[in-house]
Amino acid sequence: MIQQAVILVGGEGHRLNDMVRFAPAIEVPKPLMEVGGKPFVTYAINMLKGVGFLDIILLVGYRKEEYEFLKESKKVRLWETRPNVDQAVLAIPDLQEMFLILNGDCFPIMDWEKLYKSDHGLTTVKMCDRDAGCAVVRKSDVASGVISVTNIGGMSNLYPQMMILGGLHIGTPQGLQRARLFMDTAVFGQ
Repeated sequence: MIQQAVILVGGEGHRLNDMVRFAPAIEVPKPLMEVGGKPFVTYAINMLKGVGFLDIILLVGYRKEEYEFLKESKKVRLWETRPNVDQAVLAIPDLQEMFLILNGDCFPIMDWEKLYKSDHGLTTVKMCDRDAGCAVVRKSDVASGVISVTNIGGMSNLYPQMMILGGLHIGTPQGLQRARLFMDTAVFGQ
């Protein structure tokens, strides 16, 4: 079983800057934007912990100090990214040979327990036509340059793909709006 997950949350969210962060004082990192009354990334953290992942690492960068509250409240580790994200992931202490990589601005709607308990291991979960989703990858494949942790689409050329129901992706203003509408309906029943 895969017990370690790395969530990529270090980017600045350039696609959201112009249309969402137009007001002064809106400087929230994309994965921490409120969706359904909670920071978006907490949905993934809760799901991963709920199915059995024991070690969740957030690869932080932009406004990294804003993620500090998750260390205590959600019991996750923070690791600082570098210009070469693959090298940053490989430098994580105690990184296991197989681990889950997840984009912090997406939440695949799928059977997370099936992925966690998978015997066959390596899997790519790609959301629609976007380079967003998650994958169970080999550390040695990242180290040798066979894959990059920032290229879910490229991983799908090497690893088998898993069918999913869909997902939420807040990488664009439209995606953030859809996620908020969905979670308001699902969480608050409106």
